[in-house]
Amino acid sequence: MKLKKILVANRGEIALRIIKTIKEMGLEAVAMYVEIDKNSVYVQNSDHAFKLDNGYMDQDEIINKAKQFNVDAIHPGYGFLSENAEFCKKVKNEKIVWIGPDAETIELMGDKINSKNFCVKQNIPTLSKTSKLSDAKKIGYPILVKASAGGGGKGMRVVNSPKELDDSVAAAKREAKSSFGDNRVFLEKFIEKSRHIEVQVLGDNFGNVIHLGERECSIQRRHQKIIEESPSLRLTEDLRQNITSTAVELAKKLNYKSAGTVEFIFDENTNEFWFLEVNTRLQVEHPVTEMVTGIDLVKEQIKVASGKRLSFQQSDIVFKGHAIEARLYAENPNNDFLPETGTVANLSFSSSANIRWDSGIKKGDKVTPDFDPMLAKVISFSETREESANILSKELKSIHLPGVVTNKDFLIGCLENKSFLRGKTTSDFIEREYKKLFPLKDKGNIDRCMKATVAWLQFYQKTNNSNLNFLPRNWTNGILPKSTLSFQLNDEEYIFKYSNTENFLEIYREHFERISLSKIEMIEVSENLIICEIDGTILNASITKFGENISINSGQGDLILRILPTFNDPNEVVTEGSLTAPMPGKIIKINAKLNKSVKAGETLLILEAMKMEHAVKAVSDGKISEMYVKTGDQVESGANLLKID
Repeated sequence: MKLKKILVANRGEIALRIIKTIKEMGLEAVAMYVEIDKNSVYVQNSDHAFKLDNGYMDQDEIINKAKQFNVDAIHPGYGFLSENAEFCKKVKNEKIVWIGPDAETIELMGDKINSKNFCVKQNIPTLSKTSKLSDAKKIGYPILVKASAGGGGKGMRVVNSPKELDDSVAAAKREAKSSFGDNRVFLEKFIEKSRHIEVQVLGDNFGNVIHLGERECSIQRRHQKIIEESPSLRLTEDLRQNITSTAVELAKKLNYKSAGTVEFIFDENTNEFWFLEVNTRLQVEHPVTEMVTGIDLVKEQIKVASGKRLSFQQSDIVFKGHAIEARLYAENPNNDFLPETGTVANLSFSSSANIRWDSGIKKGDKVTPDFDPMLAKVISFSETREESANILSKELKSIHLPGVVTNKDFLIGCLENKSFLRGKTTSDFIEREYKKLFPLKDKGNIDRCMKATVAWLQFYQKTNNSNLNFLPRNWTNGILPKSTLSFQLNDEEYIFKYSNTENFLEIYREHFERISLSKIEMIEVSENLIICEIDGTILNASITKFGENISINSGQGDLILRILPTFNDPNEVVTEGSLTAPMPGKIIKINAKLNKSVKAGETLLILEAMKMEHAVKAVSDGKISEMYVKTGDQVESGANLLKID
């Protein structure tokens, strides 16, 4: 079957990644979008694009538009409708090719309860589970509550004691219903000292199934992966053979077609592994497999969907080097990894030869609470794991991405962590190493960057003043004291005083005059760049002003500085004792009641954002004296929610 035009039924970075392969194969790529995405990178890179009136989950609208555009096939990417058996059936019923496994496979493996039952019958090692809360004691704590139709960490809760069970199950059900339209959950034994090992499989329509090696994805927060790599440092050749052959055996029993991933939980202490789930789609972390095998998985998916046999056998697959992927999220690791919103004020990176960027964002894009907060995937490749980690860390440091709070520095902390470099990447890695994952910034670099920012601001403001830009810098018609500029960084105020000589800007930090006096000579300056000489050393940095903030990056990570006003704004009022929204979102449940006493740690209300629930808890004992919100309200980050006296 010859395919000519393929619709990518997705958005963002995965849509762009799939579009690239479609076009490289000489085929036409069709994109779909909602209003907020109409100027997105993936839409701009497609051959054709149509607007959806009812969102990315309206199956009938997508299929009708696909027919209007004479689409031959649909690639669902991941998320959204990628593992929706009903959508798969509808696509095929309209004589449109589905790029993925059969609907029957999607349906069976998409239900976590039924999939585990199937594996038990097929003698695939599987952890004990139950759908009855009364059987929790038999499994033994800690227990993991999981959504039956879930994935991506949504609808999951770790329960350490019986008193937590009811609330955790209720929260998991709500989250599962919101994310997947199915509120069924089950209980499973939680393996505390574990690794997440998954195997990439590939099958065709003629019964041929092979594997493309394993990926380790143990470093997670909120049960969502943030760093993935291939191969796993922990597996011996015998263990690797055992786990990959088990994955292929299961895929063959499923008569699996297209690309898929068989996921396992691996016990660090016993070397045992158990079936976790099959993802009947392309995985977020598929690039690390592509880097170590040289095989384009999307291309293979399209070839299989068009009726071709696999073009290689297991013995043809050659694994080379080591690849690591870091997921760049709009989230705040210092605020329990809660998602962040904002506008991408700028975006630049080094584009190293050993780095692959899978991103769907550009300067000016808005990050909203409507979609998953992942902005990009950054993948490194080298001959050794240590080199790959170093290359990826350096690349992340070079990324200039102001306007949105991200987990960039946290990822760097992970990659440079001694425990990570030794391969001790069990699922408790973040909890175990948390305090070490926020490395201190180099104070000397901070000082140089701040001084360069003062110089850039002076030049930038002067050149952008149409009335006064003919005057020399710092020119006055009288004798004035040195100019002053103040920044805030991590709640600390930095005050700089400066003046111009004929060739240099002289600058020092207030109260540190003798030891911090510097001379700065400008070499090159523009809207987003400063190159200058500071005390005999060259500083070359990307720089962006957004609102009252400035981000500067000299290759050691973005430094976000808030420009403090000369005078305080008397209109800024903070309500004492108030709890504020940690992020933009929707109030879906309120437990607190006016004039009722609360205890520290008690959940007062639940905020939903990006399909995830976040509990807002009392920080101290007290009484609710004011309620500023009600169920269903949409709130902005920092909005007052309630007041505790």
